[in-house]
Amino acid sequence: MEELEADRAVAVKRAYVEGLSYQELAAQFGVPLDTMRTWLRRSS
Repeated sequence: MEELEADRAVAVKRAYVEGLSYQELAAQFGVPLDTMRTWLRRSS
């Protein structure tokens, strides 16, 4: 997690710890849904 950019680390935590959906995260971070999917896939 330390190697990830700060926004991506927060997104991973919110997805896997807090259980937020890709759509909820995309809205929070102001990025397209496919971008959020890519962030999480590459960060895992």
